[in-house]
Amino acid sequence: MPATATLDRSQIDADLDDVLDRAVAYFGHLPNLVRTLSSNPAMCRTVTDFLIQALGPGRLDWGFKELIILKTLRSIGSHYSYGAHERIAADLGVSPDKIGDVANSLWQTSPHFTEGERAIFALVEQIAEDANAVPDSLWDELRTHWDDGQLLEANAVITTYVMIGRVGDALGVSDPSLFERPVENVGTAPAE
Repeated sequence: MPATATLDRSQIDADLDDVLDRAVAYFGHLPNLVRTLSSNPAMCRTVTDFLIQALGPGRLDWGFKELIILKTLRSIGSHYSYGAHERIAADLGVSPDKIGDVANSLWQTSPHFTEGERAIFALVEQIAEDANAVPDSLWDELRTHWDDGQLLEANAVITTYVMIGRVGDALGVSDPSLFERPVENVGTAPAE
C-alpha cells in the first residue's frame, strides 16, 4: 500500500487539470506516480513535466534511454516501474540480449553495446555511487562519443530516475504499466 494517497482524478486540485491532461494524452492514462504526486500540486507539475521529457524521443534514441533507466534503477537498487521499463524497451525494439545484459551487469563486455553506450552505463554507476566523483577521464571518454546536448539528456535521465526510483520505492507506489497507448504513437496526438 502506498505511504501517501494515490488520488483519483476527482480528488485532485483543478489547478492541475492541464498537467493531468498532458499526462493522460502522453501515457494513455494517469500513472500512479502522478496521482500520488498530485497531493503536492507544485511538485506534481514539475516532476510530471520532467518525466514526460525523459520518457520519449529526444537527442538520444528512446530505446537507449530506456536502457539507461533500467541501468539506473538497477544501480540504485530500485524496484519502482522496472518491469514497465523492460516492456517499453522491448516495445521500442530493444533486443532481449541488450535488456538482459543491462539487467545482469554484462554490459561491460557484451558485444551488443558500443563503447559510447558502455561509457554512459559507467556514468550511471558513478552517479549512483557518488555524482561528485565522476572522473575527468570518464567525461573525456563520454565526449568522444556524445555531444553536450546528448550528455545533458543522459545525465537528466539518470538523475531523474535516481529520484523517481527513490520516490516510487519510498512511497510504495507501483506503476506496472506506464503507457496504455502504443509507444510508437508517443509524441503524436492521441487518436480521437
